[in-house]
Amino acid sequence: MEYRLSPDKLIDITRPLDGSTPSWPGDVGFSKETRVYAAFHTSKLTMSSHCGTHIDPPAHLARYNTFVDDIPLNRLILPAVVVDCRGNREIDQAFIQDISLDGKALILKTVSDETGNSVESMVYSYLCANAAHLAVNRGARIVGIDTLSVDPPDSADTHEILLGASIPILENLLLDDVPPGDYLLLCFPLKITAGDGAPVRAFLQPSVTANFTRGVLRRRIQSTQ
Repeated sequence: MEYRLSPDKLIDITRPLDGSTPSWPGDVGFSKETRVYAAFHTSKLTMSSHCGTHIDPPAHLARYNTFVDDIPLNRLILPAVVVDCRGNREIDQAFIQDISLDGKALILKTVSDETGNSVESMVYSYLCANAAHLAVNRGARIVGIDTLSVDPPDSADTHEILLGASIPILENLLLDDVPPGDYLLLCFPLKITAGDGAPVRAFLQPSVTANFTRGVLRRRIQSTQ
């Protein structure tokens, strides 16, 4: 498929990495140590592979062996639909039952400010198992959310359903300035060999400017599976 890319239309949906970046309790948060070496700054970065805005490949679950560097490009650059789920802790199938998902990214907007997640109380919105099954059956190719996890704190059911169907998961997205609707998703994970997860830089472009057909500025994303 061919897309018209307009850099001035891109919306950055990546959370900044700093000392306040939310991370899963008990996991390694982000820290940076910078020193001057000769005439240059150089920094040591410490963080979990699932810190900040990140991607979960199937190998996030120990029994699978599809890693970050195995994810095909057509699951990282593709049409997307953003669904407004604000005000609802449980996102069930009613939110997506009338939406066409075949070959698309499903992006769930649940919060309305940069804090996004209540790490202390672990109260956040998540995708119910019935909705995850529906997303799989409807042909979604990747699922993203703007909270710590697609699952509630005491469950991994949605991870099991999506990753078991080879559908990668994006978590901790920043969707404050993104209205619901149709977009082009561009997602660039670090290419970590055998990575169980990786930080990503992710963007959305409104579909009306991406065109999804032929354009003056075209990029061809070829399927690898």
